[in-house]
Amino acid sequence: MSKNAIDTATTFFGHWTANRIEDALAMLSDDVLYDNVPLPNIVGRDNVRKFHEDFGVGTAFRVDWTVTNIAASGNVVLNERIDVFTHQSGGKITLPVMGTVTMENGVIAVWRDYFDLADFERQVSLLKR
Repeated sequence: MSKNAIDTATTFFGHWTANRIEDALAMLSDDVLYDNVPLPNIVGRDNVRKFHEDFGVGTAFRVDWTVTNIAASGNVVLNERIDVFTHQSGGKITLPVMGTVTMENGVIAVWRDYFDLADFERQVSLLKR
């Protein structure tokens, strides 16, 4: 399953970058666990959608999530990325991210990302200036 899991994860992140948000969300289980460390867990596809909408992904922000390294063990895919959020004003937030996606029954059941919240908040504050 490792190759198929890598293909699924690569497609998932590619959908975000192509601004095909609904296609990406459709790859999540209805009751997906989105563990966006260090933020509180989000459960459910609709709640993941709301989280990203509230931040402005797909509207105020376009994303370019470049996978720099990827590996799998069974149904778990480890991915190292550089996530760039480009604001409609032209400002950017650039974050190194380490994450996992866990596949169950052909969909992503767990999506977990680790990032530096202080770095993110610093960049957001710079955008607001």
